[in-house]
Amino acid sequence: MGKSKAQKNKGSGISWKNSIKTKLISSMMLVAAIPLLIAVSISYYTSTTKAVADALDSLEWQAWYVQSAILTVIKNNESTITSFAESPTTIAFMRGEEVDMDELKAQMRSIDDYLDDGNVLVLTDANGQMLLRDDDGDLVDISHREFWQEAMTGKFSVSNAIVSASTGTRSISMAGPVIDNHTGKVIGTVHRNYNLNDFHEILAAECDEGFVVDRNGDMLAHSQYEIGPDDEVMNFSASPYMNTDGIEGSYKSTAAGYPTYLAYAKDNDLSGFTVCVAKKESDIMSSARKSAYIVIGIGAVLLVVVAILSIMLANGFSKPITAVDSSLSNLADGRFKQIDGFTNRKDEIGKIVRSTNSVIGKLDGIVGSIKASAANVGDSSEKLSEMANQIASTVDGVANSVQEIATGAAQQAEEIQQAAENVGKITDAVSGVQTSTENMETLAGKMKEASVNSSKSLLNLQTSSSDMTEKIEEIARTISATKDAVTSINESVEGISGIASQTNLLSLNASIEAARAGEAGKGFAVVAEEIRKLADDSDSMAQDIRTQMDVLLKQSEAAVAAANLVRQGNLEQQEAIGGTLESVNGMLADIDGTVEGVRDIAGGAETCVRSNDVVSDAMSSLSAISEENAASSETTGASAEELSATVTTLASSADDLKDIAIKLNEEISFFKD
Repeated sequence: MGKSKAQKNKGSGISWKNSIKTKLISSMMLVAAIPLLIAVSISYYTSTTKAVADALDSLEWQAWYVQSAILTVIKNNESTITSFAESPTTIAFMRGEEVDMDELKAQMRSIDDYLDDGNVLVLTDANGQMLLRDDDGDLVDISHREFWQEAMTGKFSVSNAIVSASTGTRSISMAGPVIDNHTGKVIGTVHRNYNLNDFHEILAAECDEGFVVDRNGDMLAHSQYEIGPDDEVMNFSASPYMNTDGIEGSYKSTAAGYPTYLAYAKDNDLSGFTVCVAKKESDIMSSARKSAYIVIGIGAVLLVVVAILSIMLANGFSKPITAVDSSLSNLADGRFKQIDGFTNRKDEIGKIVRSTNSVIGKLDGIVGSIKASAANVGDSSEKLSEMANQIASTVDGVANSVQEIATGAAQQAEEIQQAAENVGKITDAVSGVQTSTENMETLAGKMKEASVNSSKSLLNLQTSSSDMTEKIEEIARTISATKDAVTSINESVEGISGIASQTNLLSLNASIEAARAGEAGKGFAVVAEEIRKLADDSDSMAQDIRTQMDVLLKQSEAAVAAANLVRQGNLEQQEAIGGTLESVNGMLADIDGTVEGVRDIAGGAETCVRSNDVVSDAMSSLSAISEENAASSETTGASAEELSATVTTLASSADDLKDIAIKLNEEISFFKD
């Protein structure tokens, strides 16, 4: 016999790209990789964007902080110079009147000691010639200096960077007019120099990379190095902050030869100086990149874990399927080999394996019984054939007639038997279909109920997420209001500090006047000293309040940023919930379609049951016909002699049994032991 189709296909493998195992692994890897790639991209973008925004906020705040420190120095000099210029002793000296020079110099030195910056106070007449220095240094002509010329117009003046003719140091000069209280005319100036290396120390203490430029755009000081009087000074007159009326701002610059973010703060009222604070883009991005690398590393680990789980899950599906395929291939080749393993699984695959083993076991038993029956039939036919041949010659005529009837009855009986078996199989199959459709309809109903509940839960979650977003926005507004209040308090603290400084100067003047009053002014001197202490305490407390307010301001800004991030996350969550809700509603429609399909299958099963009833009726009719044929055979046999009828029947039965045995043996030979 030729090989069957199953035998021909035995050993033909499935390519890896068509394998269900490959498809399962690929699907799970894609499901894990696509969201992971999206998350990594979003994380990198948000982290770098936030890093730049935070860096700019920090640089702007730092620029103003340094500007405030420099402005404090200038204001302290302004108040001191102005107070000294308004002193009656100073005005009298500038008018050419006789004054106690020791007392005047002592007053000047007390001011220098108070400011404690290593610089000296200088008096200059209306022609620009220095008249008095409290360090007894050289008296030079400064009439060509712009700060002196501006002070002679009657207002306080701060110079750009200059090199002092008397000391040879790089500095700025701050000058105030001395006004004759009788005529109202400017009769001279009081000025002090300020060493620009002190600005370098302020910058170095407060920022990594920062610098101060004057009104001409020349660099006054830098945080990373000192500038000597003979050094070439950089000019920034073409920079954006030198060509704008704004007092603050930030931008990205490549002037240093590499990308840098720069923030500036300008003092347009008193000095005209601009403080700039910069930071390399690479330093700003380094922390953001580190965060992104950590996310990528975690993603890679997760992909490996997903790959391992995918392989395990794919093997869990493919191995049982391969085992079932192998068992069915053996069955197609005539071998009964049950599946080893997987029978203890509680899922659908375990049920398939158990059902396959049950079918193979039943087929093995049926084929065994058929083989045994065929062997018995063969033996019996041989014996009957021998007995019939001995007496066949005497009863040929009658045997032929009976043989024809018996042959017809045997064929009908065989067909009826086969039909009965097929009807039984149809009945079992239809029952199985009805049971499966009932179970499927019940399961579809449960799925629909679960999907409806999920849709309701998602609607509730979407509503609560919207409420949470509104509350977060309210918190952000409250924190912003707190930030504004802190800024207002800082401004008030600045005012307190200024009042303390003025009080200190007044106490100093009072001490000077008390000293001039001699013995009568001792009590007033004690009061002045107490006022000075109160001023110092007020200034110290103001500085402490400013420090606390700065910390609170930073925390408020951080809280606002955190609230904005949470609000953004909530909005993204609402969008995701909306998408999920649409998917669940779509699933409800699919489940309704499934229920209708199951009902159609149930209707088909009922039709099969009705058809089965018709076939059963037909089998009953065939059975009756077979009985009638048997009765006719008996009637014909009775008309012959008893011996002839018996011999003819035996001979005919023996031949038929022998043919059936040969045919059964040929068919059963397909199944192997």
